[in-house]
Amino acid sequence: MTTGSHTFGIAIPENWTEYDLHGETLAERRAEMLRHAPQKETRDAINHTFRSARRIMEGARMRGAVYAAGTTAMYEDGLLMAGLMIFSVKPPPGEDFSAKGIAEQFSATGGRRREGTSRTLSTVTLPGVGPVGRMSGIEETEISDGISYKMVVTHTFVPVPGAERVLIITCFSPNLPLAEPLCDLFDAITSTFAFGDQAPVAAGAAAT
Repeated sequence: MTTGSHTFGIAIPENWTEYDLHGETLAERRAEMLRHAPQKETRDAINHTFRSARRIMEGARMRGAVYAAGTTAMYEDGLLMAGLMIFSVKPPPGEDFSAKGIAEQFSATGGRRREGTSRTLSTVTLPGVGPVGRMSGIEETEISDGISYKMVVTHTFVPVPGAERVLIITCFSPNLPLAEPLCDLFDAITSTFAFGDQAPVAAGAAAT
């Protein structure tokens, strides 16, 4: 993958799919899951999840997303949905370029954050990059007028070498009861990120 003159790589679990940013891959996956879901309750859950995912993807494309991937799967306990988006962001002149400054303006959906948001800023080390900032926690944002969505999120802020630009690696899921294992999975995936043409370390062992 390339942003500007920089190439980067990130590994996703084997049961994840790379998405096109126009939503065609999501539509195909939605149709496939509906074919195997005869119960109305299950079909309603699938449709609701994919409508929300489509809104998130549409917003991501307009906000500079350069990569997207994710998984949707039906288990005995219900529907699991998790995703990854990478944004290429250049803050306007004069604005705070730190991870904290960018994080205060950023959300997974691009919508206004609501009172259910609770996020923590920390520093993590990516093996292929070094120390970077990360904002993680629960995020409640509007995905359309009057409709809010609450998700587990991690936003990892990676400065692009030699450029006034930051890549934001955003991982998200609406499956709040699985917040702890999902954050572990998101950390494992993000840890494979590296600049350059070499293939990243596989993240398949961390698959959900």
